[in-house]
Amino acid sequence: MARKTKAEAALTRDRIVACARQVFSRDGVTNTSLEKVAKEAGVTRGAVYWHFRDKADLFMAVRLDTGSLLRLNQAEGDDPLHRLELFLLEAIRRLREEDKVRETYEVMLWRCEYVGEFATVRDDLMTSGRNFIDEITALYAEAKSAGLTDPRLEPALASLETFCLYAGILKAWLAAPAEGIIRDQAAAMIRQHVALRRNSAGVGLTPSAGARKKKA
Repeated sequence: MARKTKAEAALTRDRIVACARQVFSRDGVTNTSLEKVAKEAGVTRGAVYWHFRDKADLFMAVRLDTGSLLRLNQAEGDDPLHRLELFLLEAIRRLREEDKVRETYEVMLWRCEYVGEFATVRDDLMTSGRNFIDEITALYAEAKSAGLTDPRLEPALASLETFCLYAGILKAWLAAPAEGIIRDQAAAMIRQHVALRRNSAGVGLTPSAGARKKKA
């Protein structure tokens, strides 16, 4: 019986999170009360408070339920610039194909004001951004070491530029019409951005091949 009760509680929590994401996306976070979420989920207000301290706690659950938009493939031996390109293109694919992902990021970037109780949420999002920048910096450093980029490239600065490009594309993509030029050209912008990072002498080289050429 206890096991069944625990399973039922988990199902209720999942339903609350899913309904909160839909209400946040439809009405905006500021205009959403926990009572409204409870009604949408078909549960009592007390049930919502049983699982979540407040609206900010529920918001974070919605975000965590979606997971990171960017999933870096750390396959060894692959060209790090190609991995970066796939890294960014996969994020656009998920936005296009996964409703849950699109709704969550619409809420985070367009339907929430990060003030008051949500100030800590903003800090958490910025920490995620910092982790994203660190991962890209490592890719650029690997590419530079392999001779795939211009020797003058500064990995830390290049990663900040890529982060700003990505953040701008992401926000514009979410706001753009489904068949608009931003969504149509997002992948092409990413490919061009990465291609312009590449040293023309190193096109097509893997990191190991680039490294051998550099040592030769």
